[in-house]
Amino acid sequence: MPLPAAILKAARERPELLYTIVVAGMYLVGIVSHLWPPTRPVMAGLTPGFLLATGVAALLLAIPVERRATHLVWVGLAYLVTFALEALGVATGMIFGAYRYGTVLGAHLLGVPPVIGFNWVMVVLAFIGLFSRLPHGRFWGPVLTAAAATGFDWIMEPVAIGLGYWSWDQGTIPLQNYAAWFAIALVASASHSLLGLRWRRATPAILVGAQLVFFGVLRVALFR
Repeated sequence: MPLPAAILKAARERPELLYTIVVAGMYLVGIVSHLWPPTRPVMAGLTPGFLLATGVAALLLAIPVERRATHLVWVGLAYLVTFALEALGVATGMIFGAYRYGTVLGAHLLGVPPVIGFNWVMVVLAFIGLFSRLPHGRFWGPVLTAAAATGFDWIMEPVAIGLGYWSWDQGTIPLQNYAAWFAIALVASASHSLLGLRWRRATPAILVGAQLVFFGVLRVALFR
């Protein structure tokens, strides 16, 4: 079977597997390219488009036919709320602490790269998908999701700062940042649980898992 036809067949029959292979390959290239200083600026320029493309693909594959409108409304509201909180945080320092975004994540709207709200949604969705299926997941799922999302941020922070995604005005990451992450992720995941939503595929978890490996490797290798 010719390669293009084989890829199309795999995309129809095993989209989750194909997505996993593509994302794993792309993040492996990203890790290697960030570890080699000459290619790091090139990868930095690709970051916003890469986050958006892989996130949109994960979302489209995950949304089920049933209750599609409700899923999309939750995604839209989660995006708008997290983006608004980020904008308020940048403007006042009241939410996460005093910080500002660099240029790596793209153009700013109200001081915030628009892709940030979208990645918030993907991180929360990833852990919702993992924990909502546990026994009593509708109760414990939001708490575990909030804790895991906060842990994700703890792993990511030194790398994001080192790569110029954002910077803290005091030079250190305030505990307030982690408290805000926990609270925002808790509310977002609790609203998802109350709506009784279930996602079709685990592609958000695959994406965020790749991001965890990416940030974890770079943290150990470059930003300990």
